Amino acid sequence: MKHLLIVGPPGIGKTTLMKRLTQSLRGGPIDGFLTEEFREDEQRVGFWLSPLDGRQVLLAHRRMETGQRVGPYKVNVQVLDDVAVPIIRRGIAQALVLFLDELGKMELCSPSFQQAVQEAFDHGPAVVATAGIQPLPFLNAVKRRRDVELVPLTRANRDTVEEELTARLRALCQEDDAVRTLQRQADRICEMIVVGDAALIDIEIQQAALREAVARLFPDQQALYHVLYESRFRRLWQQFRHEEIR
Repeated sequence: MKHLLIVGPPGIGKTTLMKRLTQSLRGGPIDGFLTEEFREDEQRVGFWLSPLDGRQVLLAHRRMETGQRVGPYKVNVQVLDDVAVPIIRRGIAQALVLFLDELGKMELCSPSFQQAVQEAFDHGPAVVATAGIQPLPFLNAVKRRRDVELVPLTRANRDTVEEELTARLRALCQEDDAVRTLQRQADRICEMIVVGDAALIDIEIQQAALREAVARLFPDQQALYHVLYESRFRRLWQQFRHEEIR
C-alpha cells in the first residue's frame, strides 16, 4: 500500500479521523502519535503530543516561557526530539502502519523530526500522515513523491474517507497473502492512473480483474470492492485526469 497524506484546512477533522482510524486498529501492528488541542475555558491555548499508548506530552503553549515561536505558541522542540522521533523509529522497525498527526509548522521545527519522517517514507511501513494546506518546502517534497497518495479531506467527504481508509488499513493489517496481493494490484492501478501513460481500456481491464478477484475471495461481501478500491480510483481520476471514471 502507498503512503497516505490526508490534507485539509484547520478544523476540518484530520485529527478526529486519525483518532478513529487508530481506534479501529487498536491492538494491531500500528504505532505513531496524534497532535491534540489543549483547551482552557473552551479556548485553545496549546497542543499535546499524544502517543498511541495513551500518554500526553505538552508540545506547545501560548504561555510557555521557552521554545521556538510558531504563531501565538511556543514549541518545545525537545518533545519532538525525545518523544516523537523515537516513536517514528520504533514504528519503522516494528509496525505495519505508522500514524503521524501531523506534519505542520510546529512539528517541522525539529530537523531530527524531519529526518525521521523522511526515513519513515523511504524505508518504513505504510505511513498515514496529516498536513494542512499551507505550502511548506518539506511538505511539498512529500506531496510530490510517487509513493504518496494525497487524500483531500472536506466536510462533504469525511464519512466516506473514514469508511474507505478504515477498510483499507484493516485489510493491510491482516496477515493474509491473498489480501496483500489485492493491495498490490490496486496500487498498480493507482500508478497507471497517476502516471497517465496507460490507455483507459488497459486500466479498465485491470479494474475488472481486481473486482473479480475480490468477489472470489469475499463472495459474501458484495460492497467490499467499492469500499476498498472504487472510491479511491474515482478520487485519483478526478485529481490527476480531471474527469469521472466510467
